[in-house]
Amino acid sequence: MRRKWLLLRDKVESSTDPDARLYKKATADKAVPGYQGHALIENRNGLVVAAEATQAATIAEREAALRMLDRTVAPQGQRHSEQKITLGADTQYQDEKFVQDLRDREVAPHVSEYTQGGSNMGKNSLTDQERQDARSAISQRKRKLIERVFGWSKLDRPLRQVKLRGLDRVDWFYRLTIVAHNLVRMRRLIPNEALAQ
Repeated sequence: MRRKWLLLRDKVESSTDPDARLYKKATADKAVPGYQGHALIENRNGLVVAAEATQAATIAEREAALRMLDRTVAPQGQRHSEQKITLGADTQYQDEKFVQDLRDREVAPHVSEYTQGGSNMGKNSLTDQERQDARSAISQRKRKLIERVFGWSKLDRPLRQVKLRGLDRVDWFYRLTIVAHNLVRMRRLIPNEALAQ
């Protein structure tokens, strides 16, 4: 007989926003009702190519990443043979099923690995060939660009503490904020000489 665990976040419902789920950002942090925002960027210019908000959950990041990847990247049969796709991610994405899903999509998994001893050491799912991929170092360096997006959107903007209720409204507002970030970013990518003309 298999036990089904009932988590605290499944028992507690917010009186002001029933869609919000309890979530902790860190082990020592308190659990508060909220949502998670996800974004997928391209490496060359740091522009967000897909974004969505979901209910807070530990696997929501990996599921959202695959959905956004499927919306953004052409299926394997429709891609040019020279087009190689990589996905850089932090250790939260170091999950055997997620890495295998990337392989099935012919996307090179450049997922950061657990390096310190402890219970997480067995979670590393990359093969030796994937670890030695020369593009992996670039992906790991570029993946930090996503933090600029989140930092910009939370600095002094309404995304710092969202006042909207309901997943649909939060998702709409999150995507709108990400579009605003892209517009600001694109303005910086245009050379000053082109703007003067």
